[in-house]
Amino acid sequence: MMRTILLIAVIASTTALDLPSNFKTCKKSDPKVLECIADAVKDAVVSLAKGLKSFKILPIDPLVVDSLKIGESQGSVSLKQEYRNVKIYGLTKDLQVYNYTIDWDNLIFRSESFNPQVDFVADYKLDGKILLLPIRGEGKCNISIHDLITKHEIHYEKFQKDGETYMRSTKYMVNFIPKHVSLHFDNLFNGDNILGEQMHRFLNENSDLIFKELEAPYEETFGLVFTKLTNDIFSRVPMNKIFK
Repeated sequence: MMRTILLIAVIASTTALDLPSNFKTCKKSDPKVLECIADAVKDAVVSLAKGLKSFKILPIDPLVVDSLKIGESQGSVSLKQEYRNVKIYGLTKDLQVYNYTIDWDNLIFRSESFNPQVDFVADYKLDGKILLLPIRGEGKCNISIHDLITKHEIHYEKFQKDGETYMRSTKYMVNFIPKHVSLHFDNLFNGDNILGEQMHRFLNENSDLIFKELEAPYEETFGLVFTKLTNDIFSRVPMNKIFK
């Protein structure tokens, strides 16, 4: 089974903080509270593009991930993948957030988002087979995801700290629905131009099928990253300061 390995930092601060002044808050009694929260989430994510010093959150556009490993699967794409120095561009540009629903009793938040283009740039190492064709290489890569719809489902739990009630994410699931994916890997087959060009043609003719086979570990990775970002804020700001 394919697995993702991602090292994420543990939240060290235990001091209660206020939301940044430019973050929008919403009233649960507002009949349009779901639209309010969708707008608030969008604005918050966009504002995080350059990071948030008071919460020690680094910029998220590009989002930097040190390393990502995906083990070999048993499907039509049997491929060991290693990525280092990962930078993900486009998470905040022209972002849309919509279709928000909230189960307040169980603290389950669901929504959808749209990104016109997300670029995954990294140093890569591949070895395996795609639809019975061997593929290997090591170098730079760019995976471009176009017109990306993402379905989000976040499970929270409440906890008490210093007499205040907070919430933290216990599970963050994402489901990617791209319109199209384009793939480019430098130095395939140790720089053999003929084999490399043939493989690139094959990859991009079948890119949507290939991405479908590999999307589960990418979704798991983004779920871990989004869990950390969410908890960096929600586990530090009391609930009554977020939802009035």
